[in-house]
Amino acid sequence: RDQLYRLALSAMLHDIGKVFIPKSIINKPGKLDYKEFEKMKEHSYIGYKYLKENFDIPPSSYIGVLQHHEKYDGTGYPNNASKEQISTFGRIIAITDKYDALTSDRPYRKSLAPSEAAEYIMGAGGTIIDPVMAKSFMKSVAPYPIGMCVRMSNNMQGLVVENYQDCCTRPKVKIFKDGDRDVTPYILDLKNDTHTRDVTIID
Repeated sequence: RDQLYRLALSAMLHDIGKVFIPKSIINKPGKLDYKEFEKMKEHSYIGYKYLKENFDIPPSSYIGVLQHHEKYDGTGYPNNASKEQISTFGRIIAITDKYDALTSDRPYRKSLAPSEAAEYIMGAGGTIIDPVMAKSFMKSVAPYPIGMCVRMSNNMQGLVVENYQDCCTRPKVKIFKDGDRDVTPYILDLKNDTHTRDVTIID
């Protein structure tokens, strides 16, 4: 419980350093140029320093703030830390921050669907993010949440009614439409029904 409290504190404060970055950079509608991006990259260190010097919070919490933009392969910032050099909190927040960024509207782009963000997280495991934590994250955050309407490659449409932790992209779906034709609702289990092996969710 204590560790979860410290993690939550770190996660809530991870971007506090952006308060000290010019709003013209934060809210820029287009891509940042080199100088602007270098300025933006300072926010993790500024936030860490601000918290460490002004507040009585656990060191693990402000270290998570410092390291939330470090990457598993050592190409992140501010210190190019890699693998276990990055704290547990830093590695966890890196994943959740990336997922949140991908699924949120930004001044320079529209949000991605949860399924597209999930594909990114799964693909980035072992390079940008910790592969073990990426798998754990995908067991907790469904790319097709229950109640989401989906269209499949066989032109059927339905509602997601159940997810599988070990097979997050192949949920159980209640079919209500085949092409343009309404049908009596029935369940299609993309994980376990053998005749659905070549069927994928496309929208």
